[in-house]
Amino acid sequence: MNRLLICLFSASIWMACSSGDAEIKEAEKVFHRVSARITPDSREDLFEIRLLKKGETLQVSGETTSAEGKKALLSELAKLNENLIDSILLLPDTVLMAKTWGLVNVSVCNIRSNPGHSAEMSTQAILGTPLKLLKSKDGWLMVQLPDRYIGWVDDDAIFQMDDADMSEWKGSPRVIYLPLSGTGFDPEAKEAVTDLVAGSILKMNEIFKAGAIAELPDGRKIGLQTSDFADFDSWQEKYEPTAESLISCSKSLMGRPYLWGGTSSKGVDCSGFVKTVFFLNGIILARDASLQFRHGAFTDPQKGYNQLKAGDLVFFGRKADGVKPAKATHVGMYLGDGNYINSSGYVRVNSFDPEQKDFSKYRLDHWLGGRTILGSEGTPGIVRVKDHPWY
Repeated sequence: MNRLLICLFSASIWMACSSGDAEIKEAEKVFHRVSARITPDSREDLFEIRLLKKGETLQVSGETTSAEGKKALLSELAKLNENLIDSILLLPDTVLMAKTWGLVNVSVCNIRSNPGHSAEMSTQAILGTPLKLLKSKDGWLMVQLPDRYIGWVDDDAIFQMDDADMSEWKGSPRVIYLPLSGTGFDPEAKEAVTDLVAGSILKMNEIFKAGAIAELPDGRKIGLQTSDFADFDSWQEKYEPTAESLISCSKSLMGRPYLWGGTSSKGVDCSGFVKTVFFLNGIILARDASLQFRHGAFTDPQKGYNQLKAGDLVFFGRKADGVKPAKATHVGMYLGDGNYINSSGYVRVNSFDPEQKDFSKYRLDHWLGGRTILGSEGTPGIVRVKDHPWY
């Protein structure tokens, strides 16, 4: 899944000046140079800047999520004009928002490209996922996910928190929900409280022999059976993903429907599928196929698919042509023996081998290579849950 061309958070610049203003033109070059170096992808960093020349002063305004980008831009622009007015807002907008953290408070929340239910769903986040809240608008929150992806969410789906609340949550006993789906019932009234999906994180309230009582972020309580959860701290510290565990997890999602923007056991797009499989194995991947294609040790397609290892990601899309670089638009996970599992219409197995019934000539013709994830943890775009500061 790739949204680079339709992403609405593009790093951009507006010039309120005549086209012949040499200083503004040079300032524009500085902006693009800094943006390319520090905030290269607008899906993961917001960097919207306006330049305005007023007399002898150069006014720089707009907003960004990158403190490093802001500092570098102002430093470079100061070399052009010492009379610099800094009006750049560094997000989160702490002036308007006292609470700049949030936890997803529904089983799966839809995150959109713009503030509105009619906007494209660009990704999702599941119950208990920590979010950084960047700014608010008309009942919507601009948020950044643990994978750094940025989007808008209806604020009814988020339980908002300040720094102290977030610190308390991270230090509290928590559980992770294990079944692909289920329902949480009120432990006293025995009425349904919420549906649940694999990977949901809940605060522990009480544990007993047959199960536990857990809390949603807003304090609603549900009962869980012992087999339905694991202690979150133990899970993230001790869980060591293997090719076998990845394959088993991926096959448990067989037949799940393709859903553009989907990242849960309810429905997945291609990159959301592999992202979900790896998260349930304790690893946070980048969101889109084109982002995932940047990370991990590379397997050149010229060497053939036999060089791949089980658990590697396999990418498909536009091949490099000498002018444009390769661009991944689809991703799956290699199973071995020429087979890979991917979300294409639904979660299914396909093959590189023309002799196999699941062979896809289209995919083979557009194969860009593979990326090894296991063993690459701790590098950009491949973060263990236990090492992510938000958890």
